[in-house]
Amino acid sequence: MSSMFASLAHLNRSPDPAVNQRRVQRDLVDMVSHVTAQGRSHGVRIINISALGLMCRTEAQLAIGERVTVWLPVVKEQAGEVRWAEEGRIGVEFRERIDPRTYDAMLSLIPPRQTAW
Repeated sequence: MSSMFASLAHLNRSPDPAVNQRRVQRDLVDMVSHVTAQGRSHGVRIINISALGLMCRTEAQLAIGERVTVWLPVVKEQAGEVRWAEEGRIGVEFRERIDPRTYDAMLSLIPPRQTAW
């Protein structure tokens, strides 16, 4: 498998490029945290999360492929890699899946996102 496709292995692609499906559903959350990259800490607001990764907003200029750690309740420091970056948002894929019991305990401590739609 080419490295380009390996990096996108977590996505299931539809023939319609507007449709993007993931292996696991993400939970909508609203949590302030931080990521550490190259020894520097950066503030983030986590918007959605799953056992495999997350999306967050940040003013940090983090590059695709950059290794980071994200602070999460219960889990503490979770290693990951930036998979995409766009307009103040980044997608992080965790290097290891968070086990279900730990994920549920963590999620119980993170405020759910209040959507207006």
